[in-house]
Amino acid sequence: MQIITGKYRARKLDAVRGDTTRPTLARVKESIFNLLSVGYSNLIVLDLFAGSGAYGIECISRGAKKVIFVDREKEAVRTITNNTRNMNDDFEIIHSDYEKALNNFAEKKLKFDLVFLDPPYKSSYLQKSLELLHLLKLLKKGAIIVCEHEFENDLQSLPNCYIIEKSRKYGIAYVDIIVFNG
Repeated sequence: MQIITGKYRARKLDAVRGDTTRPTLARVKESIFNLLSVGYSNLIVLDLFAGSGAYGIECISRGAKKVIFVDREKEAVRTITNNTRNMNDDFEIIHSDYEKALNNFAEKKLKFDLVFLDPPYKSSYLQKSLELLHLLKLLKKGAIIVCEHEFENDLQSLPNCYIIEKSRKYGIAYVDIIVFNG
């Protein structure tokens, strides 16, 4: 794994050891960033279920204003810490359950422009995360949410405030780019 472009281009990234995470393939990550086509300089980014931090680190490399990484696994937090070593950018690594982290962000009145959701497959975390992001008012109008999931119909019951803008299938993974219209 490595960073695709930006100021840290070609920097190698470690994967999380063990089987607690499922790394996104490099070609999938590159395709996702090509689909996004946004300017990063003013974005506040949330990499929830961050794993190695590859999505958020790519945003840092592209000039994001701030990136927040959240993962509940100690090994993932260790890996993100290692992968961001010697980066002097504005980012935060949080070792927490996603629900606690989202509630904490709501208390701080944080709002995100771009969110990456790549939760463990065969869990209800994706749907629950989308509901909480909306209910806790954590998204700016027009915010983009990138969802990676296992089944085509995982997002069939989205709240009306979300519009699926683009959908792609990469091997066993489905990726949806969702716009918050709330």
